[in-house]
Amino acid sequence: MNDYLEIFYKFREDKEITDLIDDVQKLRFYYSTKQHDAMIQHINNLTIKYLTEALVWNSVNTIQPVNYEQSYQNAEDFLKAKGIDMLIKKGYQKSQK
Repeated sequence: MNDYLEIFYKFREDKEITDLIDDVQKLRFYYSTKQHDAMIQHINNLTIKYLTEALVWNSVNTIQPVNYEQSYQNAEDFLKAKGIDMLIKKGYQKSQK
């Protein structure tokens, strides 16, 4: 399966999509380099940035993460869903290059 960021890269001219790509890359960097405190701080900042969406996400996903790996995966899944939502709301077509 391809990385979902490959799809988002096609829409980099959109500032919100570019910001989302940056958020995902930062999350992945912190996780891969085991900077867990920075990763949790980044996740907290994302929660503030996308407050309404994060509240809905957390109310639907009732099993909360209990370790760094679960926190990372939860944030990654949230950002993927947020990005897809952005693309749909902006009316981007799958075939657009």
